[in-house]
Formats: sequence, C-alpha cells, structure tokens
Amino acid sequence: MRTAAAFALAMIASHSGLSALQGDADGSNIKLVRNDNYKISCNTARHMVRERGYANVKVKSCVTKPYQFFGVQNGRQYIIRVDPVTRFLWQE
Repeated sequence: MRTAAAFALAMIASHSGLSALQGDADGSNIKLVRNDNYKISCNTARHMVRERGYANVKVKSCVTKPYQFFGVQNGRQYIIRVDPVTRFLWQE
C-alpha cells in the first residue's frame, strides 16, 4: 500500500511540473526532487532589468542565484538582483 501511495504522489508531482518523487521499489527510501526547468535565463533577467528603466545593463554574475547586474538610473550606478525562479527584482 505504501508503494501505491508513493506512486500516486509521483504521478501528481510529475504532472504539475514542480517536483518528483524518487525512491526504491519497496518504497522505503523516498526523496523529493525539485525540477528547476521553469527558471528564467540570464538574458531574460537582463531584459527585465532594462524594462524597469535601467540603462547600460551589464552582467555581474549569473552563476549563482540571484542573478546580479550593473545598471544606471538617474545618473547613479546600482547593483540589481533578479531571482530566476520567482522573477523578483530588487536593487542595492
């Protein structure tokens, strides 16, 4: 019965596209694996920063989350960060 419940949860998770369950055949070792295929690219995040009114947008780092950019607004240079999953944008 435990394996049937795990299978049902895996089917729901795989159809939602957010996560999936992986485990042994007997259902004793189950772990939740998150699928990050829905995060935006660095180039898309850069365009989002430009759409918010920043000029001369240059990439500082797109290796780790959040992505970081340099941008100029009203003559001042800022560091703008974009979370690739939630698409939340903020400046420092």
